[in-house]
Amino acid sequence: MLNKASLVSSLFLCLALNGSLLDSAFATPALHMGPGPKSPEAGISVPIHRRSGLADSNGIFNVDKARVDVIMTVNKHRRNMMNYLSTQGSLPEGFEIKPLLALPVNLLQTLTGTNIKRQSVPLTDENNDELWDGQISIGSNAQEFIIDFDTGSSDLWVPSSNCTNSSCSSKKKYNSSASSSSESQSGTFNIQYGDGSTVSGPIFADSVTVAGISVTEQHFAAVTNLSDSVAQTSFDGILGMGYSTLSNLGAPTFFETAVKQGVVSSPEFSFFLSPNGSELYIGGTNSQLYTGDIEFHDVNTSPGYWKISDGSISVPSNASVVSGIDTIVDSGTTLIYGPPDAVKTLWASIPGASAYDAEPGFYMYPCNQTLGVSFSWGGKNWNIPDEHMSTGLTDGSGQNCVGAIVGQNIFGSSSPTWLVGDTFMKGVYSVFNLGNNQLGFAQLA
Repeated sequence: MLNKASLVSSLFLCLALNGSLLDSAFATPALHMGPGPKSPEAGISVPIHRRSGLADSNGIFNVDKARVDVIMTVNKHRRNMMNYLSTQGSLPEGFEIKPLLALPVNLLQTLTGTNIKRQSVPLTDENNDELWDGQISIGSNAQEFIIDFDTGSSDLWVPSSNCTNSSCSSKKKYNSSASSSSESQSGTFNIQYGDGSTVSGPIFADSVTVAGISVTEQHFAAVTNLSDSVAQTSFDGILGMGYSTLSNLGAPTFFETAVKQGVVSSPEFSFFLSPNGSELYIGGTNSQLYTGDIEFHDVNTSPGYWKISDGSISVPSNASVVSGIDTIVDSGTTLIYGPPDAVKTLWASIPGASAYDAEPGFYMYPCNQTLGVSFSWGGKNWNIPDEHMSTGLTDGSGQNCVGAIVGQNIFGSSSPTWLVGDTFMKGVYSVFNLGNNQLGFAQLA
């Protein structure tokens, strides 16, 4: 007879975007590639939605939005490396702590002048995707929040009811006194943003529920200060789904806790990102959304990321235009970032492509040009559909598009690591297996 936890984990939950066991999550296995069987369907589906991207409503690339996106991405992973250094004592080989990038005042004014509207739940897609979020609840009284599910970070934070300044005015807030299961913890959560402000606040432990999967005593921050740049987003907070070695809280992530407490039937979660009906599936995979086997690759967990090695990139004219790359898959990143020289080589292989002068690191290409960019890790070539490669038009003529692969050293000048975001993930079914430390991809149905 099924126990209560098994019954709960066998429910299907639609949310558009998904101990020895945890000890194994931090091992560094040798690279292994090959197809894997479909997981049994015993998980929960969480409907997630996308938010506005780098183009305006007229389809033209917004340079200011792009600059903000680059700055926020660099600073996010700078914080991750600071957290890693704090918990591990040294940085992973080839990684460094990048200087904090400041957000220029004019960009901050632009950002704060274009507030993004909150979506209702079930969540629907907006034009021009960027990040993916959905609903969770915290506490005995099920306080609800709109959350960004981010495989590229490892902390959970939401605004606190004690945040009374304007940056929190549009956010839902956690009231610890309203939850009988709330427990105050020692320490303070604090991260700095490029606009000179911080996200900070006390740490609590409380019950957290994502699409019917509930854990107890989950550590998170209830922030009393929000940066202006974060205040303009459509989400209330972030739920990190990386490894806890990146955590500022120094505590297990929600999914690690769920696995340890036995409330998920399988130690894996999956993402399906689409203009309609996106989903985060927790506790397995949803076989209705992909076809064929899942091609799994061993994760090098030493940096705390979902990182796989020995990758290559191909285009129709060159089967291996870039090779020997490490790849971090990050659902909290819009674009694909790679070392500038490698990205320059890639775009040089695309007929008609050239540097986009308005923003360093970006490239433009004829919108009618077939790109055919694919990633491979020794198995199948995973193609990025051409429609996902454009972040917008250069101007109203509609002739040239700005590409979604950007030259930017995110992790260090000597690191061959690429940061692969939604531009790639939208073209595959992505499976993150914590139990085996593997990352898998499957063909979309």
